[in-house]
Amino acid sequence: MRHTGEWPGSIVLRHGLSKAIARPWNRDVPDAHLTLIRGAASFLAECANYLHGMGVPAVASSPLPASAARLWREAGYQPFERLDVFGRELKGDLPDPGIAVNVERSQDWDAIEQVDQSSFEPFWRLDTDGLREAFTATPRSVLLTARAPDLLGFSIVGVGSVAGYLQRIAVTPDAQRHGLGRSLVRASMQWAHRHGAKEMLLNTLPNNETASGLYIDEGFSQLDDHLDILRKV
Repeated sequence: MRHTGEWPGSIVLRHGLSKAIARPWNRDVPDAHLTLIRGAASFLAECANYLHGMGVPAVASSPLPASAARLWREAGYQPFERLDVFGRELKGDLPDPGIAVNVERSQDWDAIEQVDQSSFEPFWRLDTDGLREAFTATPRSVLLTARAPDLLGFSIVGVGSVAGYLQRIAVTPDAQRHGLGRSLVRASMQWAHRHGAKEMLLNTLPNNETASGLYIDEGFSQLDDHLDILRKV
């Protein structure tokens, strides 16, 4: 096993043809976030041992569907958190946002991170690296924001071949419950639909009744699928 890069920061792990990328989970949690590029279960286990040897207390995956999670389970990773998945078709006239939402050209990730930090509990926060990963996860993506004039909320939306993905959405606590989240959801659906998406998918915590209630109200249905974060200590 060898690595390039400096920890704590993004590093590339390699063993033969196997490859993975590790970075700090976020600024609040000392775990490592591991993304497998290619490799078998034995390589995933080796990555965890290698990172443990660097002083990392635990190594965790991204939220994974059951088909992808099997390999991590084989490597000794255990289910740690589960996310519900919601989806809806994108067709016809989609509802308009009630509050102005714009495409953010500047992509000030430090400012976006501040909103994210204020909106989530420590484990679920994304730092600038995590936010950029969400933005680059799909072939096409956009950062949508709402300002008055300060930044009050944002969404990161991606489009693949036929599906749109609400990768991230956050609203500052003071601006919540005023229709801003709903407007961001609607603007996200419209952008994805304009760029060829036939459906929109998103995930949320099972106990986040406020978020799930909003999504259901906006035409989403909870799917049978779920996503698991797997972790190895």
